[in-house]
Amino acid sequence: MRSVALLSVFEYQRVRVGDPSCDEVTPCITRAQADFLTNQRTRLGFEVFKFVNGSAVAAQQYVGVCQIGDLTVEVLPKIDVDVGHVRKNLVAMIAATVDLAIKDGGTAYVGTQSHSILEILIRLFGEKLFAQLRRGLMRRYETREENRSVLRGRLDVVQQMRLNIGNPERLYCRYQEFLEDTPLNQVFKAALRRLLKVTRRISSQRLLAELLLMLDTVSDVPVSKLAWQDVHFDRMNERYRPSYKLAEMFLRNMLPDVTGGRHEGISLFFDMNALFEEYIGRTVQRVMRDSGVSVALQGRGGNQRYVARDSNGSGAFAMKPDIVGVRDGRYEWILDTKWKVLSQAEWREGVAQADLYQMYAYASCYDCPKVLLLYPHHDELGGEPGFRQTFYLNPWATTCMPPMRVMVASVDLRELVTVPAQLHSLLN
Repeated sequence: MRSVALLSVFEYQRVRVGDPSCDEVTPCITRAQADFLTNQRTRLGFEVFKFVNGSAVAAQQYVGVCQIGDLTVEVLPKIDVDVGHVRKNLVAMIAATVDLAIKDGGTAYVGTQSHSILEILIRLFGEKLFAQLRRGLMRRYETREENRSVLRGRLDVVQQMRLNIGNPERLYCRYQEFLEDTPLNQVFKAALRRLLKVTRRISSQRLLAELLLMLDTVSDVPVSKLAWQDVHFDRMNERYRPSYKLAEMFLRNMLPDVTGGRHEGISLFFDMNALFEEYIGRTVQRVMRDSGVSVALQGRGGNQRYVARDSNGSGAFAMKPDIVGVRDGRYEWILDTKWKVLSQAEWREGVAQADLYQMYAYASCYDCPKVLLLYPHHDELGGEPGFRQTFYLNPWATTCMPPMRVMVASVDLRELVTVPAQLHSLLN
């Protein structure tokens, strides 16, 4: 097995560009590797690394992993200093956004391994899919059309007249077969084939190979020809949805021929702003499930309102709060996440004036008395996570009942098992 290197850095951390063989503490990559990382902007549409000078590149707000030949580079969120612990939490946050339940044993495995987040996600995908396939391979009725010598199903009269008018011994039949060769299974098989070339772990290679045997009757379809539009979920196959989301995520982020044809790779990155928002939103939905409060995430749930109207009376400048809570038709609270570092050294701990303007607009447009700005907690903030500041909006509390407030709070992400309780306390 070839030698594999793993370089783990945090958001905004610098990486030296030079000779990686030098015995220095600062992480180092070659110029070619630096060029590859900074050129990801062309494919992804955003910068995961950028040059800060001729001898260093810096990670940005995007976390994830990229393979460059035998080097795997992963960027981790700056939640904690322990790389293994942060990696465990990041994988759990990603899993939550695709509704992939990780048992305590699974997260313990993640935390004790030095594998990259890519290897961990591949392993979780394989184990989740294996558990579902053991319950039975998904099948469905597929419509088939075929020229046959014996009637099967029903005769397609139109096609019969068009194709077999001079060949009456042939019958153009339309029939249904109960098949395993479905678009969903084809997506899974394509993902397994590609991941088998990507993973560096022997145990994962064995698991993926075993899964391919379980899908032996399913066609090998090139990724470019997969029928994504024909994948539909119902009560019969809903259990496969988390595995499908992971398969789609892998396949859409593959990097073929990244090192001159030696082997395939992957470049998988997440915007921490969006990941933090989605993770908190999904967690809030679970926390408030039995509270009588309906929770809608950004752009979902029919909660669209506008700052203004144009001359035709149509809404203009749509409001898009991250998370809203509605009880009996009234907006009880609005929660907006900010993946920013608060600092006691800054005025008002660094809460941006533009963010307060945005919260003022939410409170006014939604007639909502409580708007919450939520930031990640860190040790330098001091104290415990939770409420930090409260701002009363104009009109002031003396003239508006209940008073409209913007409340600034932080949530500690170092132990994700505590996050639901933290959010419950903030929202109740």
